[in-house]
Amino acid sequence: MTKDAKYRFLTKLEEMAEALYRAGDSVSHDAAWERRKNYLWGYCSAGKTVELVGAEEIQHVIDRAHLKVYGEARSARAERLKPLGDGSEAPDWDAFDEPTFERRQQSESS
Repeated sequence: MTKDAKYRFLTKLEEMAEALYRAGDSVSHDAAWERRKNYLWGYCSAGKTVELVGAEEIQHVIDRAHLKVYGEARSARAERLKPLGDGSEAPDWDAFDEPTFERRQQSESS
C-alpha cells in the first residue's frame, strides 16, 4: 500500500464523517443517517482489515470532522448534551398521592 492510497482513504473518510455529522447526530437522526453511519463503520473496518490505516488514525479523522462541523470536540459536546443526573433516578410519584382537584386547589391558593 502506498502513502497515496492512505491519504485518499483518510480524505474520503473525513468527507463521509462530515456528511454524516451534517445530516444529524446519534440523538436526532433518521434511517438514512443510520445507513450512512453503518457504511462509514464498514469503510473504517475495511481500511483496518487491509492494514491501510489504524484505529487511532481513523479516530483522529473522525474527531477532526466533528470539530469542523460542530465547532467543538466530541468529548466536550457529549458532556454538554449529557442529561442531568445519571438517568437512574425514579420519578417522584408522591406528588400525585392527592387527587387532582385537591392539588389544583392548593396551587390556586398559593
